[in-house]
Amino acid sequence: MELTNDNQLYNLFLSCGLGFLLGAYYDVFRVCRLALRSGKRSVFFQDVFFFASSAVITFLFALTVTAGQLRLYLFLGSGAGFAAYYFTLGRVVMKFAGAVIQTVLRLWHLLWTALLFPFRWLGRLLAPLLAKGEASARRLAEKPLSFLKKGLKHALPLLYNRFKMQKETDERGDGRPGL
Repeated sequence: MELTNDNQLYNLFLSCGLGFLLGAYYDVFRVCRLALRSGKRSVFFQDVFFFASSAVITFLFALTVTAGQLRLYLFLGSGAGFAAYYFTLGRVVMKFAGAVIQTVLRLWHLLWTALLFPFRWLGRLLAPLLAKGEASARRLAEKPLSFLKKGLKHALPLLYNRFKMQKETDERGDGRPGL
């Protein structure tokens, strides 16, 4: 298959479009990181997944467009398209996504505050009653616990060697076991 200049230019523009789409695909990960507040390990695995999947997509694109001939201008076009998206529309998307996510989080917080208000109010009303009940329950529990502590006696040490005990009794001659 012979490539003409027009065909190469057309493939370059297609690869720029692919790079632009890969930039949008990367923004999906960036917005998820912003919304979920991902840790370092999570960001690492997201980046590895993005680079692996975009490498496969780029290879399949190059395979389709040039019939298996890998051309440098396809990769340069993809990089240029990605950079064009990242430094233009990508910045706008991230600012907009940040504002939307902050608004959604504020609304979520207000919703939960409104839903939990009656329970907090009821808890403040019942707190003194529960404190009195707790004090009386502790007083009631003290009597059985003090009774249980009195019932145990100190145990004598155990002697595991009968021969040693007999030998010590014989040596003393008083008939008492050697303890």
